[in-house]
Amino acid sequence: MAAELDSRDDIRGFQLAGGIGTLPPVSRTDFDTAVLHWLKAYVPPSYEHSVVLLTPRTGWVLLERAAVTARSVFPLLAELRRGAAVPAGSSTADAVRDVLRTAPLLADHVLTLALADRDTGAVGTHHHVLFPAGSRLGRGETATAEVTVHGGLDAGAPLKLPVFAGRPQRNGPAVPLVALHEAVVGALAPARLTFVLRGPGEVELLDSRTGVPHAGHKDAAEIPELLTRLPHRILRPPPLELHLTVELSGADQAETEERLTFARDLLAALARQDPTGTSIRAGAVGHYDHAIHENSHTPRGYTVLPPVPAGPVPVALAAMAAWQPATRGQDLASSLEDALRVVPSGRSAPGGRPSEVVRRILLVVARRPPGQPRQHGIHPACPLGADWRGEVARLRAAGIRVMTRADPVTGTLPADAPGLAARHYADTAWAELGADGYFRPGHDSAAEVAHALLPSWRLEGPPCRLPFAAPLH
Repeated sequence: MAAELDSRDDIRGFQLAGGIGTLPPVSRTDFDTAVLHWLKAYVPPSYEHSVVLLTPRTGWVLLERAAVTARSVFPLLAELRRGAAVPAGSSTADAVRDVLRTAPLLADHVLTLALADRDTGAVGTHHHVLFPAGSRLGRGETATAEVTVHGGLDAGAPLKLPVFAGRPQRNGPAVPLVALHEAVVGALAPARLTFVLRGPGEVELLDSRTGVPHAGHKDAAEIPELLTRLPHRILRPPPLELHLTVELSGADQAETEERLTFARDLLAALARQDPTGTSIRAGAVGHYDHAIHENSHTPRGYTVLPPVPAGPVPVALAAMAAWQPATRGQDLASSLEDALRVVPSGRSAPGGRPSEVVRRILLVVARRPPGQPRQHGIHPACPLGADWRGEVARLRAAGIRVMTRADPVTGTLPADAPGLAARHYADTAWAELGADGYFRPGHDSAAEVAHALLPSWRLEGPPCRLPFAAPLH
């Protein structure tokens, strides 16, 4: 460091310790000058505000003098005097790291997430402060911060979790990357994450399954693309208004119970998709076989249960809990046409904004086709003369999609002309009723039907690799 210091390690150490002997002494001025020149050459300008000074135990005269020079040149970030607080066997790097962990945070340590505007769907970044500036830890201490993030539209690839010392801006100056973590978050699902602060610039992520902390990495190469290649917009699906008609007459109780179980499971699956009850509404109509009406003096039995108007899904579920199956009187037609007459074509009270387009669906859950308004061959007619084709046309004209979940007509074709005509009518009726879509019992589960009925999200632009700060639904 100074020309007067001997090149041999043992003699130079003796000189620095203030030894005496025949070696020429080093003047204070020359020593200070040599130290100053070395510091300026060794410490680059960009590091001048991040210098930590580790001083020796007392008695090392020249090193103490060098420390005085260092204090006069740099605004020290921290200073640690080697003594009882620092184990004698620890390295210089360990000691410096230990003291840096007790320094206050010079900037907020920020987790950057995505955020979609609920009105426009525009996607931008959101900065969540995990550990605010000024926070500091005691020796050996850590701090934790928990945050709930939400998955986007896709599930599979881990999402990125960049943590910065400061708030990154699109056109602003670069801020230091503390760590880049990863986490698997389900599509549209929440995830609770725990971050651990070990000191300035040291933020780890706890593994949710094992509790083991991961330090992440600091490769900032993918950060610009991560923050700029966000989706342009993520558009929420419109609200869903679902009406069900459920045939409650069957050959035996098990047949009807299967339909009732499907309808209840379907509504339960929809309720799980919309816990707040703001975007899905449901109504239901249960119907039995036509009751025979002998004359004006004979009371007419009920065919259609009081309809459940469209409303919160749990309300419809509770109403369906009281529905009871009945044994059917014949096997060719149900009272579906009467049930269609009480399905409202007007929109119910909206769950969202009045200007929102509502996806409205009628799902027919049955086995037998509806009766015709007049008798044709052996196929029974509706006692009230209801025309199911007219009712379906009314519903579709109001923007309601009519779909079916019905057993397909199977078996060998009848050999007689009346039987063939009845079979042809059933095939034609189900084809017309299922023109907007159909599902098959035993093949399409209630969860799969619920997924198919729900309107889909729409993504404009590239997929989002950041989790969201707030739920999309």
